[in-house]
Amino acid sequence: MFPLLRLYLPLALSFELMMLEGPSVQWAIGRLPEIPTNLAAWGLTMQLSLLIESPVIMLLATATALVKNTDTFLALRTFMLRLALWCTLLTAAIAFTPLLDFICLSLLGQPTPIVEASRLPLQLMLLWSGAIAWRRFHQGVLVRQGRTALVTYGTAIRLAAVILPALALVAWGKLSGAATAAIAIMIGVLAEALSASSFARAVIRTLPTTREADEAPLTQKAIAKFHTPLAMTTLLTLAAGPLTSAAIARLPFATQTLAAAPVVFSALLLLRGWGFAVQEITVAQLKRGTMPEATLARFASIIGVLTTLGALVLSLTPLCGLYAIALGVPSELHYLVRQGVLWGSLLPLLAALSSFVRGVLVARQHTGAIYKGMALGLSVQVLVLIAGIAARFPALPLASLAFTLGGIAETAYLMAAARR
Repeated sequence: MFPLLRLYLPLALSFELMMLEGPSVQWAIGRLPEIPTNLAAWGLTMQLSLLIESPVIMLLATATALVKNTDTFLALRTFMLRLALWCTLLTAAIAFTPLLDFICLSLLGQPTPIVEASRLPLQLMLLWSGAIAWRRFHQGVLVRQGRTALVTYGTAIRLAAVILPALALVAWGKLSGAATAAIAIMIGVLAEALSASSFARAVIRTLPTTREADEAPLTQKAIAKFHTPLAMTTLLTLAAGPLTSAAIARLPFATQTLAAAPVVFSALLLLRGWGFAVQEITVAQLKRGTMPEATLARFASIIGVLTTLGALVLSLTPLCGLYAIALGVPSELHYLVRQGVLWGSLLPLLAALSSFVRGVLVARQHTGAIYKGMALGLSVQVLVLIAGIAARFPALPLASLAFTLGGIAETAYLMAAARR
């Protein structure tokens, strides 16, 4: 177990440092005017940006699984660049045209002040998907070669590159909170993308230059066949954010709840990040044949139980109020934050378990089951949201409950698929 922990911790710390971005920029928003509107606008900006970039997020897992030599590296890099270009063009089409109003006002039903406050931040995030694609691809190469510590260093650079501009922009005070957050996040992700490729350069030089005699060339079609189900799972996962915002907008106290929601889910992401790291470790260990599945399953269960206990401690003690105060969240939103974290306290456990099972399926190259599991989870989530709107259920508990029940359905399906 100790060798596994030694490989896991750097990657997990990388996820945690990345998750600290949310609270960092929320702290900046909390020190600038119109806090509730800008918190909600930043939440909307990130939901749209994450949804647009969803096809590139799983490049880390794809690179971990497929990059074996120079030929496979070059083939996957071409695939990554094409994908990044399409995502960037989609960002431009939404951020700089009336399509933003159609999506946010007509489809999602967001309040007009929140949509207007999100326009400039989304425009500032134009290069977000491209930077994420470049970073995740090179991180996958590092993970495949067991260099997970370098991933952590890159994420530490990213966090520093977010915090320093955020501090400077807060001191300047000329931009809205949401625009300040967008600039800080973009500087951070560009810094990490550059550092990831720099760290990977030495590893890339050590890759074998020829493939094995019985190994077929890695074509763009083969990469797409492998990666598409993974990308679709991420798309389905991230589609839950806008759908949840649409549900919240149709319930009482929409503006306050939309302002509190990013704080709730960034707190839960901090705890879920420990579980997310299990997937890449599982893929790497199974691909290299160095760790049995049973050991990896026990490890994932321990991580999940500990992080869910952390969520319960946060929600049931004064820690939640202190966390909200530290971020500058208005006092009238504190109860909503506590309520949302409590109802979502099972999400860290589900993150660890589902990440392990996804890792097993990726290592076996059975990625189609992952897509089906996510489709089931999203379907359950949508049904819960619809039922909650009809019953006028409190908005944040409804959002957390929908995520939880969807996660349970997805994890159960993936476990059954892995056993098959």
